[in-house]
Amino acid sequence: MSEATTIPSSSEERGPGLGRLPAFDPLSPFAAVVPLIVAVAVLNTPVPALWTLGAAVVLIVLTDLRRGPLLAGIVLTLAVLIGVLLAVSAPIERVGSSPVAVDLLGVSLQRNQLIAGARLGGKVGAALSLFLLTGLLASPQELLKAMVTHLHLPYRIAYAGVAAIGFRERFTIEYRVIREAHALRGTRAPLRVLRPLVRRWTAVPALMAGAVRHAERVSMSMDARGFGAHPTRSERSVPRWRVRDTVLVLACWGLAVFVMVHFSGSGLVFHDI
Repeated sequence: MSEATTIPSSSEERGPGLGRLPAFDPLSPFAAVVPLIVAVAVLNTPVPALWTLGAAVVLIVLTDLRRGPLLAGIVLTLAVLIGVLLAVSAPIERVGSSPVAVDLLGVSLQRNQLIAGARLGGKVGAALSLFLLTGLLASPQELLKAMVTHLHLPYRIAYAGVAAIGFRERFTIEYRVIREAHALRGTRAPLRVLRPLVRRWTAVPALMAGAVRHAERVSMSMDARGFGAHPTRSERSVPRWRVRDTVLVLACWGLAVFVMVHFSGSGLVFHDI
């Protein structure tokens, strides 16, 4: 095979937004956000988590104007739901030690309950939003291939992950075809409310058969191409680490250090154990 060419990751698969402009290496956004997630998670105060959640949600919307608003809404809904559930279930301190901060719809929440809910909801939302942001900047397949190039991850492990992601995409396509066939042919369910359940249940055998056929095709393709015969393999395109990737990683790592130093007075979660 001819020598691999160096081209940036394909941006035509991404929706409209700022995600098309930077063209970062697939590994740099992931490496940049991991220290920030750790810093936000170990701190005992919800302030950096909430700030990170708000900034990440805005970046998600700006990165992909097509899918970003939906993903941002899901993240915010999940974070609020987790925060409310934890605040309601948090232990109540004795009267007078912690005044009631919110009294809504017959539910009274003390200040310590609100802080506990905001802390967990903000941390989960911040971590999820940052991981989604890296997914919008680079697909999982591109990230795995970049790990092979930069971190020397064995390509057998990386391409096993690529094959697993391909299975999910194949299932999505085949399930869409099965739903269209059911819509044209109809179902035998006597009640209209049972038809969606019957369609999903009858799609299971077809999906299992499709999975077996796809696994056979993948297995024969891997054997024909000599998968695993050599410790390395050539690639059609190789991700390249640029100055912009170094700047992004150093900026996010510096932000993580600043957050740890600035909010270190609030303590770490390990101190409560």
